[in-house]
Amino acid sequence: MKPYLLFKNKGSPYWYAQIRLPDGTLTTNRTTKKESKAEAERVVMQWIVNNTIPKSYEKKGQDNEQISLEFIQLLNGLKTRNFSENEINEILSVLKERHIILTVVRPETNSARDIMDFLNEFWDQERSPYLKELALRGKKVTYHYAHTNQLYTERFWKPLLEGKKVGEITRKDIDPIFYQDNVISHASRSIHAILNSLIIPMKWALSHGLTDINCYEGLIKPTVKYKKREVLTLEETRALFNAEWNNPSAKLACLIACYTGMRSGEIMALRMQDIGDDRIYIRHSWNVYEGLKSPKNGEEREIKIPQNLRKLIIYQASFNPYNEGMSGFIFFNEAGPGKPMDSKVWLTHMRKVLKKIGHKNPKSICFHSFRHEWCTNILAEIGDERICMVGSGHKSNEVFEHYADHIQKEKALNRIADSSEKLFGDLVNVNAEDIEYSINEVFDEQTEQKLLPCEVAED
Repeated sequence: MKPYLLFKNKGSPYWYAQIRLPDGTLTTNRTTKKESKAEAERVVMQWIVNNTIPKSYEKKGQDNEQISLEFIQLLNGLKTRNFSENEINEILSVLKERHIILTVVRPETNSARDIMDFLNEFWDQERSPYLKELALRGKKVTYHYAHTNQLYTERFWKPLLEGKKVGEITRKDIDPIFYQDNVISHASRSIHAILNSLIIPMKWALSHGLTDINCYEGLIKPTVKYKKREVLTLEETRALFNAEWNNPSAKLACLIACYTGMRSGEIMALRMQDIGDDRIYIRHSWNVYEGLKSPKNGEEREIKIPQNLRKLIIYQASFNPYNEGMSGFIFFNEAGPGKPMDSKVWLTHMRKVLKKIGHKNPKSICFHSFRHEWCTNILAEIGDERICMVGSGHKSNEVFEHYADHIQKEKALNRIADSSEKLFGDLVNVNAEDIEYSINEVFDEQTEQKLLPCEVAED
């Protein structure tokens, strides 16, 4: 039996051939480009001797690529053989070991799951296996955090990943995020969070066998720079509360924050049942997504207040029109019962008063600034972080030290000033005895602005 078949196709002057492979299968049709049968047979025998045949029809001006008969036999086997599960895994393993492929996504496996479907479930508090794992370990994730990551997924990752499978995601899919205008315009802290909204799910997917690709390896995240929060001085604070406010409720809320160091959500959550004879019991915090929930860090605390502040709180509560008794919110919402006043109202009125008293930048002061100011001043007064943390509710010295930074520099400057006075004070005093000082305004012709003496250029 000849190792080939030779025949003509209707409508073509050329002879065609099929080569018989060792396993008995035949190659697909290949043209010999010969009209004579004898010449066609010589071409076919040359193919067999060289163990290669043309891969495709020859194009004008191009050399035709050759393909080996062994490879054709291999391809035929892959196309027709019924492989067992172990055989499939062995083939894929060899291809991975030789770095021919990174991974493969097989139908009806977890890695073949749509990436957007996976991400949406991953950040859904009701369905997420990841968030349930965290809960079992005692790490509760807030609804706000999960919801924010869902928004990041929809807004930033969907345009880049939609239509892909979990097992297909590589670094090449992630890198374009750094060139998106709607991403790079954000602060480094926000970009860091956007990246984590994908990296955290993909880490979980890798550890749970949903992908074989470490798509985040070597990824350089932007350095997160936390802007130091501005706080009021004691003089500015006194001026703020001595001024007239258009909204007494906002003034009282700010006063509570200033005196107790409470967070805005904790003040929003205050109800009559939380007001003791000489203290506030901080049992809840209010969150727009979850309503009443445990305070941050999950532990209740209490803080003592003077009687005058207690009277102001009771007076504010007396205006609650909803007859909710001890469960009524101190700072009720005029729109209806069951939820407190929005803390944004407090911030708006506080900044208006700051502007009125001449603060240089009211927008730099937020409601949380009162908490920073409280921690700073109380620590300076008491000098013992452990005592201060009882009132602030901080769980660790590291977190509390973030607030304490406000006073460390001032302490150092005071000590330096004392030492300088002892060492060089007499020199300054002697040289200053016969000098009269006057502060003159200097006009800068280029900027047309008045400059203080310290701003005049020196040689």
